Formats: sequence, C-alpha cells, structure tokens
Amino acid sequence: MINKMPFALCIHGGAGVITPENLSQTDKKIIKNDLILALNAGEKILAEGGNAVDAVAAAVVALENSIHFNAGKGAVYSREGKHLLEASIMDGATLEAGAVANSMKIKNPVLFAKSLLENKDLIMISGVAADNLAEQTNHELVENDYFDTDFRKEQFLEAKKISETASFLDHTNLKMGTVGAVAIDRNGNIAAATSTGGMTNKLDGRIGDSAIIGAGTYANNKTCGVSCTGVGEYFIRATVASMVSNLMEFGKMSLAQATEVTIKGHLTQLGGEGGLIAIDKHGNINFSYNSQGMYRGFINEKKNEKKVFIWDEEEL
Repeated sequence: MINKMPFALCIHGGAGVITPENLSQTDKKIIKNDLILALNAGEKILAEGGNAVDAVAAAVVALENSIHFNAGKGAVYSREGKHLLEASIMDGATLEAGAVANSMKIKNPVLFAKSLLENKDLIMISGVAADNLAEQTNHELVENDYFDTDFRKEQFLEAKKISETASFLDHTNLKMGTVGAVAIDRNGNIAAATSTGGMTNKLDGRIGDSAIIGAGTYANNKTCGVSCTGVGEYFIRATVASMVSNLMEFGKMSLAQATEVTIKGHLTQLGGEGGLIAIDKHGNINFSYNSQGMYRGFINEKKNEKKVFIWDEEEL
C-alpha cells in the first residue's frame, strides 16, 4: 500500500493597505469567517481523498461568493461602470491550465476556467466569447448587476472624483481583494487558482495577472503552486508565479528563498506591490508580501493546524 502524504491548503483574499485602524472589528470578524468557510470547502475535498484541482476551485468559489473580496460577487467596477471578471487555474500534475478574462456574466469564473482544463484546444478566452462558451457549456450565468455592491459602488465613485481615467490606486484604500488558493493533495499533486474583478476604474478590456498563467497563477508538481495578488501589471512584467517555480527548479532554492527573492527582490525593485501564497512539493506553506497586510489562511494536515491571518501575527 502506498503511503499517502498529508494534504495542505492555503488561500488569500487580497493584499494592500490593510491596517488595524482602517478595518473595523465587525468587518474583520466577517472577513475571517469567510476565509474559514473557504478553507473548510477545500479541506472537505482533500480530507476525503479528493484532488488538489477540485479543492482549490471549491475554496475560490467560496471567496467569489462573498461580497468582501474583489472577485465574483464582490468585484470592483470598471471605468464604464461594469464588472469584468477574470480567473485562472493550473494542474501541477499535467501542467494543463484554463483561464478567462473580461467575463460579464459568469457567476463563478474559476469554475469556467477549471472546465477549460478538459479542452485540449483552448486555454484562455475573454469577453463575450467567454460568456457565450460558458452558456453553451451550462455554466451558471447572471446579469452583470448581480455583482453590484454598495461598498464597490462607493469606491468607484470616489475613484471618479480622483481621476476619470486612472485606475484606483489611492494608497489610503488599496484593498486589492483578489482571491486565490493553492493545495497539495494526498497523492502529492499540486494545483493553484486565482480570481479577481481587477482594479477599480480599470480601462474596459484591461487584463491583469489573475488570468495569466505564469504571472498570477502557476503549479508544477516538480516544485510548487503559487497564487498572487497585487497590481497586475507588475506581476505580469515580473512573471511572479512562474519565477518562484523556476528559482526552485533551476536555481535550487527552497520555497521560502524563492518567494523572498521574487517578492521582496524582483517585484519590489520594479515598484510593484502585493503578495503571494505558495505550497511546495513537500507540503511546506509560504506567504510573502510587501504590502501592509494580506488576507490569508492555511490548513496543514500534518501539523493539524488551521489558521487565518491579516498581518504578520496570527489573527484567528
């Protein structure tokens, strides 16, 4: 009988200027509860012997369905006042991937991206074509106003006061909110997934790193799985997600070394802000970020641990 390895799962709900003084106790409690719900969704699959791809998708769906993160239901507004969603997922066992960008109707973009793992002719699709394919393949669709929330509307209106043509990068309220999950299952297979609504007041048609394999999402059983959150243009330029894997595979670095070099070195030198979550082939978990906070959590079966964090100290 083959000995099964312990599973591990980590999630994030975005990085940015998240400080104790601008986060109420009520909001903190709600956000922590949503993070735990996402961990529980992924854990259920992994504990029953399920695979990492299904686990990360389930965890991200839970976060997409929360209004407190910039993905799915809580997505920000684009410059034209719409919600334009993107997501990606990667299977570290096969290196197969799926991605969607600028969807206006797919309720859970990560599930649509996951379905593309089965499509040998297509990895990434965007816009109306993506929504049409989702309809043809029986994914749940909603009207764009399903994604409306009061908080994002206020954020959008405030952005318009600052600038009609700039993405909302006001550092007093830079709660990026992108969500993601990384897992390793009991068979040693790794998967990663990421989902977002992008940047408030973004130019319609703009695509960030969350839809791009190697930038915002990457998984490889040889090394690790990674999901990123931050200002997408920098993560694309720095190929952050795949860089961690490459530093491990070709630079012979540990997971901790590779994430530190990538975030605190390469990304920071470019002027980028944000963070990542990662799990290596041994089940080691790592969080690295250069912003003031990052919503995140993990489950480690080997150590029987389940924790969520916002800042450097444990918050659960």
